[in-house]
Amino acid sequence: MFIRIKQVKGNSYFYLMESQGVEGKPHPVPKTIAYLGNQKAAISRLKASDYPAKDKLLSQVRAATPSVGKNQGKRGRPKQNPPA
Repeated sequence: MFIRIKQVKGNSYFYLMESQGVEGKPHPVPKTIAYLGNQKAAISRLKASDYPAKDKLLSQVRAATPSVGKNQGKRGRPKQNPPA
């Protein structure tokens, strides 16, 4: 099991994934086990769960720093600086 992070409009969302082979093929195909939500929700859901290697998964979520772009994580257009 591993954590996948998707960035949507400057926000991070976490998914619990598992790799599994398909029809005996050697290359694994990732499968989504659970949607965990944003960082705060993901930490609370992992703490309440009984997934194997829960501590490793929690450390991966905690280590992910939220990315903040020009928009500071808000929707819409970035604020323009007034002309000087």
